[in-house]
Amino acid sequence: MALELDLKGVEGVYESLRGLKRKRSLPTTPPLSIHDEDSVDIVNRAVHILSTEAAALSHVTRLYQTNSVAKDGLINAVDCVVEVNRRGGKLIICGIGKSGLVGMKTVATMKSLGLACSFMHAAEAVHGDLGDIRINDAVLFITFSGKTAELVNLLPHIPEDTTVMVLTATLNAEQCPLLAGRQDSILLPAPIRESEETSFGVCAPTTSTTVAIAVGDMLALTVADRMHQDQTSDVFRKNHPGGAIGAKFFLIEVRNADESVSHVLE
Repeated sequence: MALELDLKGVEGVYESLRGLKRKRSLPTTPPLSIHDEDSVDIVNRAVHILSTEAAALSHVTRLYQTNSVAKDGLINAVDCVVEVNRRGGKLIICGIGKSGLVGMKTVATMKSLGLACSFMHAAEAVHGDLGDIRINDAVLFITFSGKTAELVNLLPHIPEDTTVMVLTATLNAEQCPLLAGRQDSILLPAPIRESEETSFGVCAPTTSTTVAIAVGDMLALTVADRMHQDQTSDVFRKNHPGGAIGAKFFLIEVRNADESVSHVLE
């Protein structure tokens, strides 16, 4: 009898806990409506962020249309990467933090376009990864400030005859320690019109990384067009057989094959 009462007591506690868990899983406030004041603030904030980053991209676009430093940097960078690939070398992109992540994305884009490229993490470089730099290679640093300590510390260990490029916010090479004292160095400007702290109230890399990614894409696609001429799409197709993109290309090939067979049968 006592055991039966104890079991009922345990079951009661268990049910109480289940009920408490269900209550805690319920939302404490009802979902927002698009007509609520808080919802309007959220949308306004989101639109402000998107418009700020869009304006930054427009600004850097105009820069490469009109500014001689930016145009010369782009032309020299394209020539450098093309020549490196022709000599059997590669472009090594180096960065750390959010800029490092931008670098990884740029490397992935270049590889898909048939350009020899690799990523070198700035912290790992001094622990052995400097061995990746070979005689025909070039190095591209990505850094918003142009003076990231981990990157500056690498300079003495990079061969003097290795071309160094820097994708950074400055338009003045003299203000970039990564370019100081090196021959044939190349500046790729990626400035933003106002700081992220001014735009958004926090200095987290956002607008600056958006612009850096765009400049990296610009370099990758421009080099690919220069190297492959009108065959860039074919090179990308060959290097990307997987995923939805690969499936799309496969369907195109099947369709073209069917059309060729139909034409022969006619």
